[in-house]
Amino acid sequence: MTNEHVQRAKPEWQPGRVDVGRRRALIRLSGLVMAAMGTGTVRAQKRGSCVLTPEAGEGPFYLDPRLIRSDITSAVPGAPLELAIQVVRVGDCATLRNARVDVWHADALGLYSGYAEQRGVGGVSAELAVGKQYLRGTQFTNADGNVRFRTIFPSWYGGRTPHVHFKVFLGDNEVVASQIFFPDEINNEVFAKWEPYREHASKRTTFNKNDPIRQGIFSDVAKSGRSYVAKALLAVASG
Repeated sequence: MTNEHVQRAKPEWQPGRVDVGRRRALIRLSGLVMAAMGTGTVRAQKRGSCVLTPEAGEGPFYLDPRLIRSDITSAVPGAPLELAIQVVRVGDCATLRNARVDVWHADALGLYSGYAEQRGVGGVSAELAVGKQYLRGTQFTNADGNVRFRTIFPSWYGGRTPHVHFKVFLGDNEVVASQIFFPDEINNEVFAKWEPYREHASKRTTFNKNDPIRQGIFSDVAKSGRSYVAKALLAVASG
């Protein structure tokens, strides 16, 4: 097993690499961002009023395998999810072409691929996740600033509500590392109706309202046949 595929997890709260000046700006804007979001999503903003997507850090389970692909499921079981992301410029909402978007998230048992030192829901071992690269991928935005990923709905795990991590790069510069969340009524529906989420041995105690790291954006989620479609708008600084 190579070191590339066997990773040691960092603390969940550890932030990504963001320069001090930018982090101060994020702190000043955080009140405005959360007010605009409420319990909905940044997508509800009017054209020309896009506010900066709040920083939440990369978390402990980031890898950069440079897997340019839209289907990141790798045959992992779970509720089908289409993740549709649009990247725009903060302020005027101009779409950004060729932005790199990395996404990664936990599987239906609360495990991230590639990491040995973790425990999923109910203490599930990470043995089967070691050396894998499932539920990770990279896309580059088209002329309309859009990317789409085919994946599964992420599970909860100890102390965290379901979420998808993402990073956006403009050229070689990382401009944001944050998380996408889902309405709890959708979370509850998925976990009640779909396998293997229903197999969780332990009770879910962390929801959107009490997640200690709930700083990011909420997605709009709709059903499309047997799949869920989650849409999110990411507003980033381009200069």
